[in-house]
Formats: sequence, C-alpha cells, structure tokens
Amino acid sequence: MTSKKPNQNENEKQRDDAEDFHVEEVIDRPFSRVLARRLMKYLTPYKKLVFLSIVLILITTMLSLVGPLLVKEAIDGPLSLPGNASRTPNQLGDFVIGLGHQFGLEPLNNDVETEQRISWLWLVAGLYGSILLIQLLFHYAEIMVFERTGQSVTRDLRMQIFTHLQRQSSSFFHRNPVGRLVTRVTNDVEALNELFASGFISLAGDLLAITGIVAMLFWTNAELASMVLLVTPVVVLATIVFRQYARKHYREMRRRLAHLNAYTQESISGMEVVQVCRREDQQAQRYSEINSKLQDAHLNGIFWYAIFFPTIELLSVVALVIIVVQGGARIEMGTATFGEFFLFWTYLTRLFSPLRDLAEKYNLLQSAMAASERIFGILDTDSSLPEPQKVAAQASVPVTVGDGIRFENVSFSYDGETPVLEDVSFRVGRGETVAVVGATGAGKSTIINLLLRFHDPNQGSIIIGAEDIRNISVANHRERFGLVLQDVAILSRTLEENIRFDRDINRDRIVWALEQVRGSAIATRQKKGLDEPMMERGRTISSGERQLVSFARALAGDPEILVLDEATSHVDTETEALIQEAIEKLVEGRTSVIVAHRLSTVRKADRILVMHHGHLREEGRHEELVALNGIYARLVKLQFGSS
Repeated sequence: MTSKKPNQNENEKQRDDAEDFHVEEVIDRPFSRVLARRLMKYLTPYKKLVFLSIVLILITTMLSLVGPLLVKEAIDGPLSLPGNASRTPNQLGDFVIGLGHQFGLEPLNNDVETEQRISWLWLVAGLYGSILLIQLLFHYAEIMVFERTGQSVTRDLRMQIFTHLQRQSSSFFHRNPVGRLVTRVTNDVEALNELFASGFISLAGDLLAITGIVAMLFWTNAELASMVLLVTPVVVLATIVFRQYARKHYREMRRRLAHLNAYTQESISGMEVVQVCRREDQQAQRYSEINSKLQDAHLNGIFWYAIFFPTIELLSVVALVIIVVQGGARIEMGTATFGEFFLFWTYLTRLFSPLRDLAEKYNLLQSAMAASERIFGILDTDSSLPEPQKVAAQASVPVTVGDGIRFENVSFSYDGETPVLEDVSFRVGRGETVAVVGATGAGKSTIINLLLRFHDPNQGSIIIGAEDIRNISVANHRERFGLVLQDVAILSRTLEENIRFDRDINRDRIVWALEQVRGSAIATRQKKGLDEPMMERGRTISSGERQLVSFARALAGDPEILVLDEATSHVDTETEALIQEAIEKLVEGRTSVIVAHRLSTVRKADRILVMHHGHLREEGRHEELVALNGIYARLVKLQFGSS
C-alpha cells in the first residue's frame, strides 16, 4: 500500500495542474524565426539607435583586438632580452616604430641600452593606455545606447499590451486570471527588455569578437591556430545539447511564475475570506506546492548550466595546454617569439569568454522567447467588440437617445450553450425610468452588460434612438452612460480623482455631485478632504461610502443615460433612505435603467420589468404588478410581507 502513495500524489499534482484555472498550457517549441522577426519589428522605430549600437560594437571590438598586439610588440621589442629582440613585420609595429622615431627614440635593436628600452616601453604603454581610455568611452556610449533602445522598446510593448487589455470584452478577463495578465505586462516584458538592451545587439558583438579573434590567430600563426581550434567542434556539440534541454526548462519557468503570481494575487484579494474561514494553513500549503514547482523548474535549468559551463572551461584549458606545448616547442625552434606566444594565449582566453557569453545570451534568448510566446498569445487573442464598418468619421458622430432604448428579440449566452436571455423585447422611452427585477440568475445584469456593449447579443438587436448600438463606436456609445455597479472600483488616488476619473470635470462640479448624493460627509471626515488619498479598493471607507462615491462619479459626468446595477446593495437602511432622494434627482430628466434586488429602490419607477429564467415575464408599474398577483407580487411578499 505504501508503495503506491508517491504515484498517487504525483497523479494528484498532475490532475491539479490540469484542472487549475491559473496554470497555463505547456508551450515547448524550438526557436522560431517568425517570432524573432516579429520581435525585431519593435526595433524599427529605433533603427538609428540600432545602427549606432552596431557601429559602437564594431569600434570597441576592433580596439579590444589592438591591445594584445601592442603588448606583443612590447614583449618582442623593449622587453626582450638583449640579443633576443625580434618581431614579425606588421602595420601596427611599423606605426609604433615610426611614432617612436618622431619622439626622437633610437631604432630598437639588440644593442639598444636599457634607458632607451624603457623609453620605448613607455611609448607602447602610453598607446595602450590611450586605447583603453578610448575603448572605455565607446563602451560607455554603447551601454547607454543599448539601454535606451531596450527601455524604449519595452515602454512601447507595455503600452501595446495595456491598451490591448483595455479593449477586451468581459469574457476575456473571465478566462484569464489577473495575476497571469500582470505577469505578462511586468515579468515577461522585462525579459524582453534584457533581450533588446543586451541581447540581440551584444550577440552580434560576441560573434564579431569571435570572428576577429579567430582571424587574428590565423594571421599570427595559421598552423598553431588550426591545432588550437580543434576543440571547437566539441564546443559546438556541447552547445547544441545544452540548447535542447535549456529551452524546455525556460518555458516551464515562465509558466510556473505566471501560476505563482496569479495564485498570489487571488489569495491576497480574498484574504478576509481566507482568514474568516481559517484556511491560512491550507492556502499556505497550496502556495508552497506552487512555489516548489517554480523552484524545481529553476533548479532543472541550473542543472544544465552547471554541466555546460565547466565543460567550456575544461575545453579552454585543453586549448591552453596545446598553446603551452606547441608554442613552447616553436619558440625553442625559433619559429615563434615570446610575443606571439603571449598573443595566442591572450586571444585564446578572450575567445572562450564570448563563447561563454553566447551561452548566457542563449539563456537570455530562451527566456525572451518563452516570454514573447506568452505575450503574443495575449496580443493575438482579440475578444474586443467589433467597431462599426462605417467610415471612422461617421462612426464617431455622437448619437442621441432620441426616442429611447429598444431591445428587439435579444437572446444571449455567455458560453454559447446555456441561454441567459431568450427573445427579450422591451422599450425604455426617453427620460423614462425603467427598473429590472427578478431572482438571482434571471438575466438582470446581463441586460446591463449588453446595453453597455460589454458583450453583443447572439440574436436580436439593441437600438438607441434610431441606430443599432453595433453601428456606433464603442467609445462614443459608452460616453453617454453613467454607471453605478454593485462592486465599486476605487483606485489608489485622491477622493477627488476617484470621482473625476480622468474626465474634464472641475472641482466645483465634484463638490456639487457629492452634495446631491448626500456624500459630503465623506470628504469632511478625511484629513485632507477631497485631496485625501484612497487606499487600494477603498479600504479606508465603508462599503456604503464607496457606493456614494460611485453615485457622485456618475452624476458628475452628467450622463444622458443612467444605469444602476444593484447600486444600493451595500448601503445600510439609513444611508439607503438618504440616497433614495439622490436617485430621484439623479434620474430626473435622464433615461434610466435600474437593476435591483431591493424592491424599495424601484417602487417609483415609471415601469418595472420582471425577469424570470432569461425571459421577460411581467411589465408594468408597481401597483399594477402587485395587483397582477404574479412573480413580482411574490417578490414583494418575500421582502415586505405585503404590498
């Protein structure tokens, strides 16, 4: 029996992953050129910076190759023992000799005294120092250009993702946890920032450095270079094996990180429920399991790095051993100099440095590829409502309420299978207040969602004035509405900013709106009045006060159509009595649709629509519906005991 437990636990974990809403599907594809080209398009607006980066890399790479040549000239020249000075003619050496002659130095030969050798050495050292200083300045410029390019691209990408998310319909956010979306905008975009800032361009720099070093090795001594580079095929083979395993683990790391962020966000948002139900230990246990899976994904990736890098180090040592053995033999035979030996040693150590960097860049590339797959998965999923096919100028013309709002044979289903509304038709006249009531799940809030175009009906049409709302741009359509929801959105801004909500509304209008909804006391109780910062989700004020803020927000915008969706559900009896007067003022002269469970809110409505299981069952004034002794009358008796 005990031997089966580990398998059972593993099966349970796999089943949890399959059923967990927060866990994304596994993506394990090889490097995609199409994906890389798509990423490169984000560099197009900054092609001048990219070109400048390439030029700077080219200059710094060339300067890095010159330094060892100068040291070689010093070793074979002023640093050589008397009688052993020798050098292979080359342009750099000729330049140094010519410069020395201009400074009055005697020709360098075996009979030159020590003082002259020191003077020649100072000349070479001065040239080397100057090159290092120039290289430092260019390297500084290179880093600044890299970072500016990377930050510019990621700024654009973040804005594209955020703008894309704001256009999506409600169903998109029902399918994607908030924590996962936050991971896309933050962690995944940051991975791409590293790619653009130090990935693509510096990868070209490493390849250029490797090419330059190999060329210099063959230029110095082709036979010795061929022997040393015998280890190259082994390096390539090790890189291919490493790449195959590292790709899989990097995608798993991005997936597990998104899972952890989504679960964390949900747990913190529902912390009160967790604490009241005393589920802290169970939540912590679940978090520990998710966290452990993320740790395992990281450790699996590190395992292959722990094998790959020592392998490269070992191969570099083998190459250096070849240099020592073969170089020493050639020095003894007189076919090579100590300067050439040093040059080979230096270039070879520098050769393996960019090779290791290439592995790091591949690390970075895999992280970026995994992140980009997730990001483009979001960007390629467009559930936004279609804009009208009219010319943009025509579609943006504001449409007035006209004769009012009409639902004509509207049917709708969220999942395409279970109907929520079926063949619903009704009319709301201009300036009329219509209430929608019914039991939970009757379709009341769905009517609001369709009216505001959070969704489009599967069948039928919704007409405002003389125009189907699908023929009006979404922005202009929603601009006419004032909305008060059951769950009030309070942002981490000041009280005034929460009411203004980035609209062109002056402070006097905000003060007036608070007075109208009997919410002036909210500002009075704050230390800074309207300038008091609100905590996230409005935790520093009561639920009833949050509702009053929402009422003031709607009234301040002077909407043409007012929609109240369970707007008094979080308000106590005393506060409800206060805002009933405010509602009467709020709806005065406006076309209003009110959804409510509390029937006291809808008694004075011009008409009441009674929904039942997605159908419009009754319609009329309060007194008429009570006299009808139907569904509405039963609701009244349940709440009040009598009509």
